[in-house]
Amino acid sequence: MTEELCPAPLTAEETARVQALGERVYAALRLEVYGRVDLIMDSAGVCYCLEANILPGMTPTSLIPQMGIAMGMDFGQLCQRLIEASMKKYQ
Repeated sequence: MTEELCPAPLTAEETARVQALGERVYAALRLEVYGRVDLIMDSAGVCYCLEANILPGMTPTSLIPQMGIAMGMDFGQLCQRLIEASMKKYQ
């Protein structure tokens, strides 16, 4: 059984570590514009990468839109930012 928590109930330090690991995985895989890196943290605070999704779901109930909401963006704003980032890549 799993439970989705967004944002995760982590300390600021844990959040920074998880984000840094996600960014390292993203960079190592040479991903561009957007993707989703799934991580898990064990009870000792050790983080593991489960998978990287290079084309994550974008329905309003998918994880990326949920993360956008947690960051203060509605679905339209999130889509607009992804479009702008994609267009910038090909300029």
